[in-house]
Amino acid sequence: MIQNQEFIQEFVDEAKNHVEKVEAALVNKETLTDEDTIHTIFRAVHSIKGTAGFFGLKNIVSIAHAMENIFGQVREERFALNDNHIDVLLTANDCLKDMITDVFSSEEQV
Repeated sequence: MIQNQEFIQEFVDEAKNHVEKVEAALVNKETLTDEDTIHTIFRAVHSIKGTAGFFGLKNIVSIAHAMENIFGQVREERFALNDNHIDVLLTANDCLKDMITDVFSSEEQV
């Protein structure tokens, strides 16, 4: 699965920054109506998904892809987030954070 420790550590460091950005935006609900914030969140989960895919981290890809789809619809104004959605997205983001923190066990986590 994961072959280059240096590259995977770069992914972990970058992905941790991305999940922190996502969490900060979700917690500060007022910013979720801002186009730039939504675009930033979308790009963050898209980056996590893409790099995780490169390393074959299927569980991380699955969660990031689902989040990306939601933020894509929000970005296109086809979906509006409410408090329940935000709670679910925060939970998903926490799952991503856990998987990224222990990336070598991420394929065993559900």
